[in-house]
Amino acid sequence: MRSITGLSSIEVYNTDMNTTSNLGVPTIQNSDESIVAHFSDGKLIHFNKNQTIVNGFNEPDGVYLIKKGFVKAYTVSAEGQNNLLLIHDAGEFIPLPWALDGAYTTGLFYEAMTDVTVLRTSKDKLRVAMGNNSWLSQEILNQVVGIVTDYTHRIQTLEFRSARGRIISEILNLSERFGEKHGKEVFIKAPITHQDIADSINMTRETASRALELLFKENLLGQINHLFTILDLSKLQAANN
Repeated sequence: MRSITGLSSIEVYNTDMNTTSNLGVPTIQNSDESIVAHFSDGKLIHFNKNQTIVNGFNEPDGVYLIKKGFVKAYTVSAEGQNNLLLIHDAGEFIPLPWALDGAYTTGLFYEAMTDVTVLRTSKDKLRVAMGNNSWLSQEILNQVVGIVTDYTHRIQTLEFRSARGRIISEILNLSERFGEKHGKEVFIKAPITHQDIADSINMTRETASRALELLFKENLLGQINHLFTILDLSKLQAANN
């Protein structure tokens, strides 16, 4: 499984590197060489599940480093449908393109998928810190590469014509991003809902749910504590060929 972007030397789960907190939510524990250590003077802010972190109609108040939890980035179409673009987890900055002095994207929202804790700093402080520390610059570059990779996978998923093809492709993408492998099974730690999957592949919730139910009946996919689990990775991969 792909490691969480930018956390190769900083992420320590509550008990060991293969476990998470009791809620399955990743958290960061400070080390000598960590992203958190560079922004310890940032403002600590807590957001409840479903609370908006960055409103798409206003320029962000600063750069947010996620210390705990999952955050989704999405836009809203003219018809009022959400388009889920990215899911971010502990150790990642949002909104990163804007933080690196890219153009501000109107209409891009960031919302807490779980209870979330962040450190907020200014984009100027981030750039100064990057200029003074090559390790930090490399970690943030890794995050940028991760974002590009996720968008590439999303485009490839949308090339599938059938609902089944898109669903399987998206589940496999999620397993690469958030999967924890146990034998044939892969446990997806991000709290993805049927609606999230539908919003990420330009599909109605009803259509996505029907395709998911078929995968459940075929014993290719399951859910444990409302989290998706691939029951046999090789069989699910073969089902999409």
